[in-house]
Amino acid sequence: MKHILVKSVLNKKKQRDAWFLDEYTLNPFEGCSFNCQYCYVRGSKYGENMEDTLAIKTNALDVLDRQLSLRARKQQYGIIALASATDPYLRAEAEQQMTRSMLQLILKHKFPVLLITKSPGVLRDLDLLQQIDRDAVLPPDLAQTLGRGAILSFSLSTLETDIAAT
Repeated sequence: MKHILVKSVLNKKKQRDAWFLDEYTLNPFEGCSFNCQYCYVRGSKYGENMEDTLAIKTNALDVLDRQLSLRARKQQYGIIALASATDPYLRAEAEQQMTRSMLQLILKHKFPVLLITKSPGVLRDLDLLQQIDRDAVLPPDLAQTLGRGAILSFSLSTLETDIAAT
C-alpha cells in the first residue's frame, strides 16, 4: 500500500445529497480492494485500476482535525459520508486504524456521520458510532426528522435470487 500526503480530506459538496443527506465526503483510503462491479467510482476519473492502486492518506488525521475544527467553529455542521469512494474497512484498516481515528475526530467535533460499508469490520467501531449517534450536532432542518447522528449503510452482494429480490 502506498502512503500519500494530502492537503484536504473533508470535501464540502455544493449541496446536500437528497438521497443520503450528506454534505461532506471523507475517504480514509484512495482506491478500493473490494472490486465491486456496480461501484460508481469505476466510471469516474478515479476508477481506473482502483483495486491495484491502494493508498493510505498518511497525514489525514491532522488535516481532518483542522478542517473539522474550522467547520465546527463556524457552526457548519452537516452529515459526513465516510466513505463515498472507497470502503472504510479495507484489510489495511485492521492495522492502520485510520477509520477508527477519523470517527474519534468526528465525535470530538460533534459531526453526524453516514458510514457506507460492506465489511463486518464496522462492528469494531460500534462504540464510537453509538456516541456519535447520541452527541452529534445535526443541521437544524434535519434535527426533528432525523433525530440521530449516525447512519449505517450496507451494500450486500449475493447470487441467491430470492435474497437479491428483497
